[in-house]
Amino acid sequence: MLLSNIVRSSPTTCNIRLFSATSTALVGRQTGRFRKPEKKFDVDHMEPFAFDDQTTIGHNLFENIRHVRQYLRKTKYELPKLGGFAQPFVPPTADQIVQYKTHTYCGEGHPVERKVVLSVKVTDLKLTPSQRHKLLLLAGPRYHVDTDELIMSSEKFPQVKQNKKYVTDILNTLLKEAKDDKDTFADIPLNLPQPKKKLVFPKEWARPPQQQQSQNDQLE
Repeated sequence: MLLSNIVRSSPTTCNIRLFSATSTALVGRQTGRFRKPEKKFDVDHMEPFAFDDQTTIGHNLFENIRHVRQYLRKTKYELPKLGGFAQPFVPPTADQIVQYKTHTYCGEGHPVERKVVLSVKVTDLKLTPSQRHKLLLLAGPRYHVDTDELIMSSEKFPQVKQNKKYVTDILNTLLKEAKDDKDTFADIPLNLPQPKKKLVFPKEWARPPQQQQSQNDQLE
């Protein structure tokens, strides 16, 4: 009675649809081979495995075999072509005194690949004693007494070329300041650590050649 009063008092026309209990009960119970699964990988509605295909482990094994064969083909057909790009080794000249060291990891990336290490011998810079004194003061711990080398490294930038330019600019700035005669820093003492002494093997400890040859014969 209340429902009829509400429907009649509404200014618009309402159409009431009746649903049977049987249709509601069959919702979601459709069966059949061609029924589309609700999700992409709905396991409940997949066809039974008829043992007519490889398993997941088998497919992974075949994928590994294809991966190995790909590199075997490159080894046989592409690597011999690299011989045409080979160049003879040319040692550095006397003017090429600066060395750059980088790292490369084949087949994978690594953060250390962007790092660049610059090394140069201070004696090769051909500085005067006052300029050398000022350069070593400015370089600080970057100067290694044992090898007489000035070593600097940089991994500040993401690219190798950027880090190479950065350490090169620092070296040029140090040389420019060292050659500036307005202030030679002569009043500042240079306290360098003592170089490590190299151990020399005494000659009298060496075995005589005849005795050494006889011992080798006995071992044989």
